[in-house]
Amino acid sequence: MKTKDREFNGKNIDLDKLSNVVEQYFQNEKFKTQLGKHPNGTLIQATKEGLLRSIAGMDRSYSITISGTPDNVKISIGMGKWLQNLGVAAIESFLLTPELAFFEVPESLWGFEIEDKFWKYIENQIDLGIQ
Repeated sequence: MKTKDREFNGKNIDLDKLSNVVEQYFQNEKFKTQLGKHPNGTLIQATKEGLLRSIAGMDRSYSITISGTPDNVKISIGMGKWLQNLGVAAIESFLLTPELAFFEVPESLWGFEIEDKFWKYIENQIDLGIQ
């Protein structure tokens, strides 16, 4: 799995509201999140915390990028390294060179379930009109 992308055309989506909806979704699912904005888009990272993860050095997170215009939005989700102090350079690497920012992880039922639920939620919110 590198990234899974979806494009939404002709929907007049408020990109800031969409970013907040995505971040809120993961927070409601008990993920720690961070959001960073860049002129080319937004990066949201979501990770599960816990002692076992800390001991194992698991710094993986879901990385969601949102880019485009209100009438042509692209959302990508994949696994990436949790970035401390999310800054412009880090966000730019995800937005401009995603093939380097995301990494392969074995498919798991848990990961598939989270992504499937995420896409259903986002598509529903867009259909309801994030404007």
